Amino acid sequence: MVTYITKEGDVLDWICWKHYGTISVLEKVMQANPNVTDEDEKLDAGIEIKLPYIEVTQKNSSEVRLWN
Repeated sequence: MVTYITKEGDVLDWICWKHYGTISVLEKVMQANPNVTDEDEKLDAGIEIKLPYIEVTQKNSSEVRLWN
């Protein structure tokens, strides 16, 4: 498991995209982080986000990213 320390304004779906290359793992990451209640919520700096090992076999190129 990897721990990610948030920066001001991070959102969970962006963290998933950067770490796993997909947001399809979002539900599993939210389960590992019950302190994060909404994937669209902008997070404060310094929150520890647990990124469990999740095998991603295929990245979905049709996913829509709402952030740059």
